[in-house]
Amino acid sequence: MPQTDSAINRMNSLEILNEFVPEIRGQLQFLDFLVRAVTTDLQRYQSETDSGTKVFLKQLILMHLDHIGQNGGQTGALNEFSEAVYQWLDDEEDADPLADEDAPTSPSIQELLNSSIDTLNWSGGNS
Repeated sequence: MPQTDSAINRMNSLEILNEFVPEIRGQLQFLDFLVRAVTTDLQRYQSETDSGTKVFLKQLILMHLDHIGQNGGQTGALNEFSEAVYQWLDDEEDADPLADEDAPTSPSIQELLNSSIDTLNWSGGNS
């Protein structure tokens, strides 16, 4: 049975789309790596006591966030994640180390991540 022009065009389109799959998978894996790197570095930043190391870790986190933005993270869940991290870093920087112990403190990194996941419904409804 001969193929119609429409069927041929659809087959050609499918072949073209299939060529993008490895590139898209690679980009998603890179974004996953960046999000994990931010999370790990935030945890290290929070527990670090040396101010020089904290500056280094903050710069590393900001670099990862910049790469997320450059690689498709300007909208959606990745943008929300990035904004939450920026806000956490700003709150942490504004915190007075000599403040009253009873004063509210910045949330921990785990609280930040849990809040982001709940807000973005990444948990799939599993609370």
